[in-house]
Amino acid sequence: MNKQLLQTAVNVARLAGDRLNGIAKRRVNSDAGKDVKLQEDIESEIFIRDLLSHTNIPVIGEEQGGDISIVESCKPYWIVDPIDGTYNFLRGMPGVCVSIALMRGWEAVVGVIYDFTRGEIFAGGEGLPFTINGEEFKPKWAEDISQAALMSGFPNAASMDDESLKTFVMAAQAFKKVRMVGSAALAMAWVASGRADSYCEKGLYLWDVAGGMALMKSLGLPCSVHPIGKKGKPLCVEIKAAAKKEFFLS
Repeated sequence: MNKQLLQTAVNVARLAGDRLNGIAKRRVNSDAGKDVKLQEDIESEIFIRDLLSHTNIPVIGEEQGGDISIVESCKPYWIVDPIDGTYNFLRGMPGVCVSIALMRGWEAVVGVIYDFTRGEIFAGGEGLPFTINGEEFKPKWAEDISQAALMSGFPNAASMDDESLKTFVMAAQAFKKVRMVGSAALAMAWVASGRADSYCEKGLYLWDVAGGMALMKSLGLPCSVHPIGKKGKPLCVEIKAAAKKEFFLS
């Protein structure tokens, strides 16, 4: 069953990403503060929801929400980020993808991340191999943190006060390099594929990282996700994922 549901997610993500790849004009609905919302986000989610409707599994999406109470149950649900890396998409930069995952509670079952600007589909899940473009992939990572690459970012809900930034910089100094791509889903896909070794971010949302959580599970990699309890934002989380726990950002 997991294999069939993953194939469904792959098919839907491919169609949604290819559709976005054909859109030349970006329409800004909101540009307040540090965030940007596009009409393409909304239309992409509607498109994905329609394609997933035949599964009769409820959907939670970044743009249209859903029944959040299902997260605390044992029932399956799809969770969708129709465009992860919206600002990158707006500016025509790489680092943008479609992310779709099937979850039970806070556990990822299967997930797919489609980097449609590069034509790469990362997929995996519980009891399934990690694949890139349908081919099983065996990644390699750095052996020591001094040679490791850390992926991170500063999402809209993250604290940007001096103390928080100082704490991050001090901890990040243990790594050889730090990279910020502007897409949480792709950051996790790159850790899964061995292009980076660790990912840590605080103040993003479950739909940003659910697909990546499935990839981590596929590879048996450590992944820690904690709700951070922001008022009115029940799916706001802190996540750490890495090739090994020693690479978690302290």
